[in-house]
Amino acid sequence: MKHVFDFLMISGVLLGIIFIIAMQFTKNGRDKSVLYLNFVIVFLILNNLQAFLLEAVFIDAPFFIQRLQIPWYLMILPSFYTFLIHYLKIENKLFSIFKFSLILFSIELLIRIFLFPEYYTKDKNLTIGQYVQIEEIINASYSIYLFIKSLLILFKYSALYQPILVFDNLKWLKNFMFLGGIVMLMWVCAILLNIDNSVDPQEFIYYPLRLSSTILLYWIGYQGFYNYSLMTERIQLRKEIASEAKETAEASLDSQNQSEESKLEKIKKYIEKKQRYLDPAFSLEKLSSEMEISTSSLSHIINQESEYNFSDYINYLRVEKAKKFLKKPNYAAYTIVAIGLECGFNSKSTFYSAFKKFTSVTPSEYRQIKVL
Repeated sequence: MKHVFDFLMISGVLLGIIFIIAMQFTKNGRDKSVLYLNFVIVFLILNNLQAFLLEAVFIDAPFFIQRLQIPWYLMILPSFYTFLIHYLKIENKLFSIFKFSLILFSIELLIRIFLFPEYYTKDKNLTIGQYVQIEEIINASYSIYLFIKSLLILFKYSALYQPILVFDNLKWLKNFMFLGGIVMLMWVCAILLNIDNSVDPQEFIYYPLRLSSTILLYWIGYQGFYNYSLMTERIQLRKEIASEAKETAEASLDSQNQSEESKLEKIKKYIEKKQRYLDPAFSLEKLSSEMEISTSSLSHIINQESEYNFSDYINYLRVEKAKKFLKKPNYAAYTIVAIGLECGFNSKSTFYSAFKKFTSVTPSEYRQIKVL
């Protein structure tokens, strides 16, 4: 069982290194949010690598080294918290926790230097063991404090980051906080179970904690990077769509046809000119309210006078909009998911399904055909 755990730990270290290197070669690799996300993974790697080396390689190291390990774990929650406030674009509104944490981390390193004369003194083992216990309790309390602050930001202070909610509902972050709460509880239990064993703590108690936290933090690393990249692309696309809409509106005013239009043409012109189809929540009821026509009348006009029902017509417009972005070489750097979401679809699956329905190919195939 120990060999399996060691294998998973070292595999996780290698995976983390590959993940960080891969992120550095992306276009968002140097953004602050990604930087602090990398710090989360770096400190996790250092913590796991240290534990692996001491338990598998330097098993006969002196007591001082075995117990006074470098507290890399102290920086994991501060790095995540700092990533969170940068991701939500509220970094100017909150105190720099990361800098304070570095100071605390440095103090703990200085204490290790101060205690260095006790390196081979067995009579001091109890003192060192008790210090490590106190230090871990302080660090755990500090991490729990940051975890609670993160929870409050996500669930109570959403007014601080309303612009971000337009592009990301943060469900992935809220799921992480729920699972992270279970990991924090496991850490508290591990401390309590070893409270009477300051000199010879049972390390196996920490195995489930290390494994679960490793899996969880690598998952948040991937999710954080993916969602941050998606959000930045959507923000840029939103600006370009707005600019395009302004040009279209101006052109429409210049060439406005004053002839009498059918009811269907008026409905279509309203939807297309105002680009209402870009709203993922746009519905027949919303259109009815905006145009002051009953839903039954609207439905009848669209069904009887056009080749589509309301839902298909809206999705057709969204697909046509997406096609414009997919076939332009200057939009090749944007992901297909970001384009689909900004064109009004609420998920990747609905975008792909509608696109295939109206074009008989997937968005990926269409981009490849049109751009090449």
